[in-house]
Amino acid sequence: MEELLENLYDTLDKMTAVYKEILQAAEEKQRHIISGDIEKLESAIFRERNLAESIVLLEEKRRYVMESITRKIGWCDTLLSLQKLEEHIQDPFRSKLEMKRETILEVALKVQEVNNVNTSLTRYSLEYVNSLIKSLCSEPLDNTIYQQTGKVREGDLKRIVFETSA
Repeated sequence: MEELLENLYDTLDKMTAVYKEILQAAEEKQRHIISGDIEKLESAIFRERNLAESIVLLEEKRRYVMESITRKIGWCDTLLSLQKLEEHIQDPFRSKLEMKRETILEVALKVQEVNNVNTSLTRYSLEYVNSLIKSLCSEPLDNTIYQQTGKVREGDLKRIVFETSA
């Protein structure tokens, strides 16, 4: 059982390290969203995707180890969480597991906060670009097209990019 717990601790440590790297990438992405540096933004997004793939692999390993612990304990419940596991093991393993779980949760919440800000920044940037396009373009043309059946079909031309009446 100790070997399984040590394997779990090792996996959780690796997950924490990757989550910290994801947090750094998300903060970097935020700086590039603000500065408008598209090339660096794409690089940060690519890095974030690679780190997310690493988390998926580590999560699969964590689940496998948790299933092994579940079988070792003799539980029928296959949905053993870290918090439930804490209730069934003794110190010093319990306190060590609790500390690792809280660290991962803390970093994951920070990542979520930064991603929420990034989402808002991106949304505001897109709204700004859309308003600029609207100010540069004329209103949509009424280019209704009648089909042979008599039904109306919208034309493909929605806006004129430059004012042509001047």
